[in-house]
Amino acid sequence: MIRSFLILGVHAVLAGSAAAAQKGAEVPTLATVSGTCERLVIGGRDVTGQCKGTLLNTSYATGRVGFYFVTGDGAALTFTGMGSSQIKPDPDTAVQPVDGVIFGFKGQFDRTRAVGTCRFTNPYARPGSVSCKADTQGGTFAAEFITDGNPPSVMKP
Repeated sequence: MIRSFLILGVHAVLAGSAAAAQKGAEVPTLATVSGTCERLVIGGRDVTGQCKGTLLNTSYATGRVGFYFVTGDGAALTFTGMGSSQIKPDPDTAVQPVDGVIFGFKGQFDRTRAVGTCRFTNPYARPGSVSCKADTQGGTFAAEFITDGNPPSVMKP
């Protein structure tokens, strides 16, 4: 169920422009990690207790990336931005600018413009972490995740 939900969410990321719509069939690289969701805030509302121990990351050939935080009832919060804009303060850390937030639930998706960042560490070097925060007209969205130390499962197109 998460996989089908993810596929729908991934296509929603591309729905923002005509050029992206033409690439709707593009399949991203998908990385999945397990661990602990430490925090999940949707539109200013703390729903941490609903967050699952799975984090998904997509990377498209266009350079767009996304971090998907998933809840037990099948909802997902995605922070998305262009990977080419990442800043790397050290070899095992990157800061990803976020220009959009997507919230999906039961086949419905709401994408909004956002200003924020995701800071993440290399999950191969040690237990990794992902911390995202973005402000939108609909409020603040935030999430924090700590991996269990196992390497990610990666599926390439």
